[in-house]
Amino acid sequence: MERILVLLVFVVSVTAYRLTPRFTTQETDEIKKVSPAVSCGAHEDKRNDIINKSKCGEPKEVFVELKPQSSYMQVVPSAVWVKRCVGLCDHGPGGSRCIGINKTVEHIPVRISNLKTLKESCAIHAVEVHLSCGCGCDVPTRDCPSPRVFSPRKCNCQCPNMKERRNCLKQRKPAMRWNPSKCICEKRRR
Repeated sequence: MERILVLLVFVVSVTAYRLTPRFTTQETDEIKKVSPAVSCGAHEDKRNDIINKSKCGEPKEVFVELKPQSSYMQVVPSAVWVKRCVGLCDHGPGGSRCIGINKTVEHIPVRISNLKTLKESCAIHAVEVHLSCGCGCDVPTRDCPSPRVFSPRKCNCQCPNMKERRNCLKQRKPAMRWNPSKCICEKRRR
């Protein structure tokens, strides 16, 4: 009799577990509020407005941190608002970013506290300010280690001998591989 009772309790609890929904009604309602299914055309104006505001265009006010020269120094103010180029570059080359085309330097008066000696001094902190923006490549990426060269189309360093690369990859020999840093087809290391 005890075995039948234990079996009955087990069957009832398994059935009840299966019938219990994974989300409560309140949680399901919350999910619907976050991501309701709507047609794409319903919010097209709002989406286009967001895209236009996100494009690289005029410089925007951003909060820039003024970093001290060492860890035991404190700069006041520690951050300032300056105009910088930010935004999307969907129409530019593959790796292009929104960069400052015309720039100037603004000199910010700051107080520097030395936390070791507890002395304070005043100084000027130079901050780059962007006057106009455009989509392009950062200057540091143009310095490519030899034998690689800068590709303005892709905004990065590339091997100049792409035909050799294609031939190396076409061989599909397990013993050979393309080395992108040396721009050569070489034997695999074992």
